Amino acid sequence: MMKRTLSAVLLSVAAAAAQAPSDSGMSLREAVNYALDHSPDLKSSRAEVARRQGLVTTAHSFLMPQVNLNADAARTRYEHGYPFGATPSLLRFDDALYTGSADLNFLAWDFHKTELELATTRERVEAARATEDRRRQEIVFETARLYLQTLAYSDLIEAAEARIKSLQSLLDLTNQLVKGGRAVPVDALKIQTRLAQVESDLATLQSGRRSSLSALAAEMGFEGELPRLTYTPASSELPVSPGPEDELLRQAVASRPDILSQDHEIRASERSEDAARKSAWPRIDFRASAIQYGSNNPIGFPQLIAKFLPGVPTTAPSPGNAATDWVVGVHISFPLFDGGRRKGQIQAAQAQLEESRLARQQLQFRIDREVRTAMADLESAESRVKALHDSVAESERVLHDERLKFEAGRSVINFVLDAESALLTNQSLLSQAERSVSTAALALDLSLGRIDSSRLPNP
Repeated sequence: MMKRTLSAVLLSVAAAAAQAPSDSGMSLREAVNYALDHSPDLKSSRAEVARRQGLVTTAHSFLMPQVNLNADAARTRYEHGYPFGATPSLLRFDDALYTGSADLNFLAWDFHKTELELATTRERVEAARATEDRRRQEIVFETARLYLQTLAYSDLIEAAEARIKSLQSLLDLTNQLVKGGRAVPVDALKIQTRLAQVESDLATLQSGRRSSLSALAAEMGFEGELPRLTYTPASSELPVSPGPEDELLRQAVASRPDILSQDHEIRASERSEDAARKSAWPRIDFRASAIQYGSNNPIGFPQLIAKFLPGVPTTAPSPGNAATDWVVGVHISFPLFDGGRRKGQIQAAQAQLEESRLARQQLQFRIDREVRTAMADLESAESRVKALHDSVAESERVLHDERLKFEAGRSVINFVLDAESALLTNQSLLSQAERSVSTAALALDLSLGRIDSSRLPNP
């Protein structure tokens, strides 16, 4: 009974621990880690690496010994002798022949053509791995961006709900003033109109948040409804200065995995062209075979002669059905004419090399543009945050003064509504600016090729 009770307690504790993460919500790092484990795009990149690794194994196999087992069964019109080339005393003749062989073929020398083909496939594996690394960085950024965008919607929704409560409180106060003759009914109507507009804006924000959550789930590869996101307020701290632009551009070119991928593609194309040119040189193979012959009712060479010359005595015994032979030698092949196949391979490799070089050049231009754009966005977001902090403080002071004036009968409701609208607008802009600082900092890290989960904001 004690053991069963203890087991039940342990199970309940384990169940509570398993439910704890879902109750506390999904943090930003948990969302990113889930995306890295389940993203279909990242899985596709990994599958491409595995496919190219298979091509490496295939290319390497041509440098290894090749062993084949063969079997033949044939019936001929005339009796044929076997083993071929044996002395007359060993020859057998029959019109049904069975052959089994084990053949060994080993590449001895082809002027490094096969080695160059193997190097080509290895370079392309490294290119695929670098592409996978870049895709991983993009998933980290996109997941974090959508997560922060969803939190920004939450900020705006919270601000809109707070304004609805404020307007509702103002409406109740105005209705009391109307009853006391200190305000006119049109003031209450103006507040109701503004309240309806804010409620409409709130519905739009809620719809945008649902769309953002849907996009986040798709990016993460999450099936079903996402758990509640852990809310973290926008950070008011500005990031450290990233450094001089020229230095950042050099860092980006040196660190970006997609640049590394293009470098591997260029080297792969160079080796592919060299391998195509090497196909014009001779190839030397070492070959060895063990052959087993057999037939139904063979006759020996003396018996065969006796069939045509009956007077010749045949003293040699008839050979058995089976005979074994082996062959060891070197095979040299020299291509003379291939119908233009080698020329076409060289042209294709040269064109692919040129495409790889141009793709790298275009990528470098794009990296420069991405770094400069990310730096400009970060500076702009930081400037907006600094300006909006003062605007929010000023809007709060103005709204407080206008409400006191309106309650004292020294102002009209329009001024209060305008001050209320200005405060909400400045608060919303400040929240968006603070979130955009985090997003712009992540975009800069992405453009520099150094983004990872450890650099995410609000861990």
